[in-house]
Amino acid sequence: MGRGPLTARPAHGTTATLAGLPLETGPLRDEQLFSKGGYYAFLLDSNVLLHREAVVATRQALLGWVTRRPTAQTLTVLDLACGGMPVTICNALSGLAPRRFAYTGVDINADQVTSARRFVYPTNVVEWQVIEGSAWDLPAAVLSQPFDVVYSGMNLHHAIEEELQYLAQQLARVLAPGGVFISHDVYRPGDEPYLRRPAVNPLDANESFRLVEVPTLAGAGITERGGNDSKLEQRCAWREDYLGRMRQTLLERGADPSGTDETVTHMRERDFPLSVAEFGAVFTRAGFHVEETELDSSEPLAPYVSVVSAVRTPREG
Repeated sequence: MGRGPLTARPAHGTTATLAGLPLETGPLRDEQLFSKGGYYAFLLDSNVLLHREAVVATRQALLGWVTRRPTAQTLTVLDLACGGMPVTICNALSGLAPRRFAYTGVDINADQVTSARRFVYPTNVVEWQVIEGSAWDLPAAVLSQPFDVVYSGMNLHHAIEEELQYLAQQLARVLAPGGVFISHDVYRPGDEPYLRRPAVNPLDANESFRLVEVPTLAGAGITERGGNDSKLEQRCAWREDYLGRMRQTLLERGADPSGTDETVTHMRERDFPLSVAEFGAVFTRAGFHVEETELDSSEPLAPYVSVVSAVRTPREG
């Protein structure tokens, strides 16, 4: 179904609605960590995953890019898996005033969509809307228009390489020529072995972990590879280091034990990050030029977090 026009920024966070869109389903739709009352807000506030550093890096990545666009142009921004508090991208955009932006957020979690529709956006975000749908198999309403900027915060580390390849194909379609994709995410150190995410929850075979279904991948010409060597997880000491740093940092910053357990359990079940080099290879094949911004930080999780930008190179002919 089609989408109505973007709505001018309402005063006092009035909800921008979008009628007629089908509801999507997916493995993270009801994930407690991201739902109302979940613990993700604490991760934001405590800066465990370097959201403050990501604001600076994202703004810097956009600064030179926006200066090459006409000053009067309102630039369109797509925020994938926006969550209920899209503070990183919005703080980055706020720092680029008086440049004007039209914002579209997409999230599969209904609680987060509701919160994002109540969020008070920066004054230079002059139009905004939030769509309930998959950030991996984009709704038709998103695919129907070009965007100048696509942002993804703390989402890609849930994917296998083939799902990222499918996303890269979609972004090559929706990004305007010269448009930029910016990812603030967890990335595996490049010299460490890759542990592939299972297709289903090992503790519940009825719970799928897939972000994109196999027939959808096949329809895009992508063949899913097999699973891990049965002994590989024993060699992935970096995962225990990553999870241990998260647990210790949360507790040191005042997290309660139950919230810490909820967060670390989610990470153990769902976090299977690629390396920056693997991300770069996928997006280079899809027609992007990729650059990494290493975050200058003493934060304990800094070795596992980067901001990566991918500029869509104009197609020849």
